[in-house]
Amino acid sequence: MGGRRLRPQGRRHQGRGREIASRTGRPPQHELPLRRRRQIIEAAYEVFTAQGYEATAISAVAARAGIGQGTVYRYFGSKREILDHVIDFGIEKVMASVQLPELLGTATSVAELTDAVRSAADRVYDLVEREPQLLRLLLVEAGAIDPELAQRLLGLEAITAALVAAELTRGVDAGWIRPDLDTGVLSHAIVMMVGPGLLRQLHGVSDPHERRRTTATLLHLLEKALRLPSVAS
Repeated sequence: MGGRRLRPQGRRHQGRGREIASRTGRPPQHELPLRRRRQIIEAAYEVFTAQGYEATAISAVAARAGIGQGTVYRYFGSKREILDHVIDFGIEKVMASVQLPELLGTATSVAELTDAVRSAADRVYDLVEREPQLLRLLLVEAGAIDPELAQRLLGLEAITAALVAAELTRGVDAGWIRPDLDTGVLSHAIVMMVGPGLLRQLHGVSDPHERRRTTATLLHLLEKALRLPSVAS
């Protein structure tokens, strides 16, 4: 035995495990719970939007995720808890489609700001056209389940409006938006501009020409409201 030193077995096996995971592309063990939860949430989103929340059983979520029903309960205590995360997942989709970094802090004129709002509205419409049941899940099902979910969705509108208000205030401070506006009130109006088109899609009516005409009309009114009196036409 002499001076031979033995390497700790635990460390050797841990290193070996990381090496195998790296070669096979498998995630490290500590990432598996997060990945599994995401897998369940995405499966639940697909089933809830296809069948409706009330009509969906946990077994359907498990089947969609390709796992056992017991595995679902290992990560979530109830279907209602899963819905909370599904709503968050849906909101993430909407916010990602809006692309706030492109909308906020970049405009240097009223024309640039209205173009950014138009692009953001078009991206939201496109998302709803690709996933029409997303809108029903967020606006109808979630609000009908309990007041807490309805308040969360109202909170999303309030947060978005606050961000828009900050952008309007930036334009006022920079001198390219008229200073006598109530930016708080106007910010809510801007957020709600997408409402008419979304409601039509909620009822299964999708007319791109009508959508463009409605958006153009509302943005024309917005541009008139924002321009300085000296340059208003």
